[in-house]
Amino acid sequence: MRQNNGPENLLYSLSVLRPGEAKRQFRRSIFEDYPLRGPLGQSACAYCGKWHEKLTLDHIVPKSKGGPHFAKFNLAPSCLRCNASKSNLPLFEWWRPQGFWTDRREDLLTSWVQSNSLVSAYTEVGSWEQWMEETQRIVPIHKEKEQAVRWPPSLNLGMAS
Repeated sequence: MRQNNGPENLLYSLSVLRPGEAKRQFRRSIFEDYPLRGPLGQSACAYCGKWHEKLTLDHIVPKSKGGPHFAKFNLAPSCLRCNASKSNLPLFEWWRPQGFWTDRREDLLTSWVQSNSLVSAYTEVGSWEQWMEETQRIVPIHKEKEQAVRWPPSLNLGMAS
C-alpha cells in the first residue's frame, strides 16, 4: 500500500531519511506518479509510450541548458533509446518530428510539468527552512549528537488560501 505524499509526509521524509534513501524514494515517486502506463500498469516511456524493463529519468529541460536537476517537474520516465536520442536538444524540437509523438502524450507531459511546478513553487528551500524554524524542529544533518525530530508539528508552509 502506497503512503500519501502530502506535505506532512514529504517534509517528514526529508528530515529523517538518509540522503541516499531520500533520493531513491524521490526517483521512485516519479515512476509511480507519472500517469502514462503500460499494459500491466507499469511505468511507460513519456515520449514513445512503450514499456521497457529499464526506464531512466530524462531531464525535460536539459541540465546543460539550465534545467533543474532535482525538480520533479523537470523529470519524466524515459526509455534509454528516447533519452539518448533526445540528448540535450529542446524537447518539442526533438519530439514532434518523431513518428511516435502523439497529442495525448504531449498533453500528459505538459500537465505533469504544470502540476508539479505548482507544488515546487510552495516547497522552496527557504519555505522549508522557515517551516522547520517555526515548528522548532531539530534536523540532524550529518551530526551524531543532535536530538530527534519532533513530530507531528502544526503544518503551515505559508501557502496562499
